[in-house]
Amino acid sequence: MYSRAVLQTAFAALSDRLVDRGVDARVVLFGDAAMMFAFDARTEIDHVDAAPTPRGLVLGAARDAAGPLGLPAHWINDQSTSKLAKDAADDVVPLWTATNLAVVSVSADQMLAMRALAPDRPEDLDDIRLLAERVGFTDLIDIEVLIAEIFPGRTINAKVRATLEALF
Repeated sequence: MYSRAVLQTAFAALSDRLVDRGVDARVVLFGDAAMMFAFDARTEIDHVDAAPTPRGLVLGAARDAAGPLGLPAHWINDQSTSKLAKDAADDVVPLWTATNLAVVSVSADQMLAMRALAPDRPEDLDDIRLLAERVGFTDLIDIEVLIAEIFPGRTINAKVRATLEALF
């Protein structure tokens, strides 16, 4: 499990590696990492879902930063970026910057749509409640319209609908 302090140290070390390489980078957090840093909904997480740019250079620098910190080489996980909306990188919330590194999060709208499409864990339902409150939604139809706007052609299935109806 990673605490906020551990991850802030890891991102600082990543920044140092990027400086050494002369690379300017951006990391877009989503999933539990966004819930931790942008929405204060986690104290610890077990992985960091992120979309790094430039991908290979950031992942290489993150791998190199990991060793001295005792982190796994792949502490930044970019395997779930297919869950992001096509324009996710354009609708972000700045979190912090360090030399050669900007760390941002997907917006509350984007995160809400992502969570509402596939709530797999009890924490996801808590996230949906928090994010819906943050954006001012009080009805499931608001979330369905949001999903249609962010993920055209996608809808929630009957099982998810029943789960979400219980929240509103």
